[in-house]
Amino acid sequence: MKKLVLILFLLSVLKLNAQNYDLIVTTQGDSIACFIDSVTNTNIYFRMKMQNIWVQTNSVLNKISNYEKGVIDKKLVIFKTGSSFIKRVKTPADLIKTKSLYQGRYIFAPSAFGINKGTFSYSNYSLILNEIQFGIDDNFSLGIGNNILYFPFYLMPTITYQINEKSAFAIGDLLLLTPVPDMIFMGNLLYGLYTRGSLDNNFTIGVGLWTTSFEAQTVSPAYNISAQLKISENAYFLTENFWFQMNFETGASYPNQIDDPSCEGCYWIEYVEEEFIRKETIMFGLSGIRFIGNNNPKNSYQLGLIYIILKHGSVPYQYTQPPWEIEYTENQIEFIAFPLLSYSRKL
Repeated sequence: MKKLVLILFLLSVLKLNAQNYDLIVTTQGDSIACFIDSVTNTNIYFRMKMQNIWVQTNSVLNKISNYEKGVIDKKLVIFKTGSSFIKRVKTPADLIKTKSLYQGRYIFAPSAFGINKGTFSYSNYSLILNEIQFGIDDNFSLGIGNNILYFPFYLMPTITYQINEKSAFAIGDLLLLTPVPDMIFMGNLLYGLYTRGSLDNNFTIGVGLWTTSFEAQTVSPAYNISAQLKISENAYFLTENFWFQMNFETGASYPNQIDDPSCEGCYWIEYVEEEFIRKETIMFGLSGIRFIGNNNPKNSYQLGLIYIILKHGSVPYQYTQPPWEIEYTENQIEFIAFPLLSYSRKL
C-alpha cells in the first residue's frame, strides 16, 4: 500500500495529462502498468508486457493489494527491461535533468542557457556533419565539428550568463577552417545571444558579425532567431533562422568577332571577360521536430527541413547592357530545400 501511495503521489505531482495505463500492485510489492479488462469477486483480468510481448493474464484478488485505472503515463515511468513491471517513477528532478541535456542547443544553433559542466554530446547531421560538444564549465562550452566532404571544420566556444530562471545572455564565436593549403581561414562569426523562456518553451535572438575571405572579402552583420515549442513530453518543435550577406566574384563576358585577314570571310570568336563583386543576401534555416528517447532520454532524433533563400545583388550598370552577358539576373530570388535527419547522444 505504501508503494501504491508513493507512486500515485509522484504521478499527481507531475500533473499527468495523458493517463493511458492502469496500475496493479501485488502483495509482493510489484507495481505493474497494464490494461485491466475486468474484475470479478475472485480474479482480476488484465494485459501486461512480458518479454516485449503483450499477453493476456489474470491473478487472484488475494494476491493484489490494490489497483487503479488510468493513473500511469508510460512516458513518466521507467520499466524493467521488456516488461510492464515498474522499476521506478521519474521524479520532477529526472525530468528537469533530461530537459537540461538539450537546453544549450536547438538543432544546430546555440541558446544562451548553455551546457552544464561535464556534459558531453555527439551529434550527426544528415550523415555528413559530425560534431562533439563539451561542457567545460557551467558557463563555458566548446563545440568542434567537421564535414566528411570538402567543407571546413569549425570551433564554437560559448560563454553564457544566467540572468534569472527564464533569461540568459551568451557570447560566442564560430570559426570555420579548411585543410586546403591555400585557404586555411574560411570564415568567422562573432555573436551575442539572448534567450528567454523555460526549458520547454523559449526563444533566442542573436546578433553577430560575419567575416570571410571566401572568393571575396566580406564583412556583414548577421542575425538569428530560434525558438522551441513543447509538443509532448518527448517531442519539441524547433526552428532556427539566420540572415547574413556574402560577396562573390562574378564573371561578365561577351563574344568578340575577330576577322582573319588571311582568309576572306573567315573569323574567330574571342570572349572578352571581366569580373566584378556581387553581394548575395542569404537566409538560412533549419526547422523540425526533436524526438527524445523515452527509455533513454540521452538519445534524440531531429527530423525536419533545411532551407536556403538566396537574393542576388545588383549588377554594375555597364554589365547590364549589350553585348555583355552575366551569369545570373540581379535581384533574382532562389529557394533551395532538402530534408534534415540528425541524431544526438548526450553523455
